[in-house]
Amino acid sequence: MSEDFKVIVDSSYDNGTPLWIYTSDYIYGIVPTTGDKWLEVSYTFEDPDEPLMKGEKGADFAYQLMMEEISKGVTFYIEDLKVPLLKQFAESSGKTGSDLIAAVIEELIKNTSNYTTNTDFLIKNKAELSKLKEKV
Repeated sequence: MSEDFKVIVDSSYDNGTPLWIYTSDYIYGIVPTTGDKWLEVSYTFEDPDEPLMKGEKGADFAYQLMMEEISKGVTFYIEDLKVPLLKQFAESSGKTGSDLIAAVIEELIKNTSNYTTNTDFLIKNKAELSKLKEKV
């Protein structure tokens, strides 16, 4: 199963910039695919049966899932994450669908320090993908 995950990670930049977040318990990703679709991926370290969960989603649903993960999942690990500020950015961007997801990902990657003092939970570029593969 970890080989499937590594294939997803290796190809995650093929259609744009993905969002990869990692914690001590799991890895979460939202990866652009073709068209207006996104692959939601999670890899839970302590799940011996099915650590990898994945599913392709339409852009609007993928955005909702991504923001839910950031606001409910990641904030458990990154206590000072300013989710309302990120949501404010998203709402004021004037974008929708895949463009909105891409804008939020770019904002979070480029301006991480505006949202948290902890920058060690986010993959910021393709060169950092090895951090994810080392964890599985």
